[in-house]
Amino acid sequence: MTEIVYVFSNPAMPGYIKIGKTSRDDVRLRLKELSYPTGVPMPFECPYAAEVRNATEAEKALHDAFEDYRLPRREFFTISEKKVTDLLKAFAISDKTPLVQEVLAEITSPEDKSAQAAANDRRSNLRFSEIDIPPGTVLTFKNDPTKTCRVINDKEVEHEGEIYKLSALAMKFLREMGNTRLSPYAQGGYWFCYENENLTARRDRLESERES
Repeated sequence: MTEIVYVFSNPAMPGYIKIGKTSRDDVRLRLKELSYPTGVPMPFECPYAAEVRNATEAEKALHDAFEDYRLPRREFFTISEKKVTDLLKAFAISDKTPLVQEVLAEITSPEDKSAQAAANDRRSNLRFSEIDIPPGTVLTFKNDPTKTCRVINDKEVEHEGEIYKLSALAMKFLREMGNTRLSPYAQGGYWFCYENENLTARRDRLESERES
């Protein structure tokens, strides 16, 4: 049985990360429980999920490591996605993020997808200068590092001579790879990376460092 430890975020709860576990057999049921319409204002999103040898041990290790950031008696933590995913990768056998994202896309209603996209648009209106990325920087696509683009100004990138907003290019790449179910979640900051860090995680990290 495939054991999975996941990192979840929610547009309605910015700044909070959920660390939990499930199995491949139960992933659909577990995600339905978490995103049940009356339970949370918005469906959860999955920045990273991994197959591990022992989900109970891996989950406990993450909970213990970030105990100082944990909400009392909850699986929620006030910490950046990057710090959690970097540690989880040490336990990973394989990346199960696409599996979890596909299940989330399947079980999320059209109304929730629309609300989620609107929330992501508000959150994802980043400027490259705010995350210390100058024009000329090459960004790589998370799911295929051979797919790249070049930053040309504070909000746009260039790919094969065409100018794109980052989210529009992410949607294009996802569809080219056959991931039509994930295209509603084409938040550009999540799908593109700089120095092996996705831009959403980079923004969260920099904001956290500037606040501390």
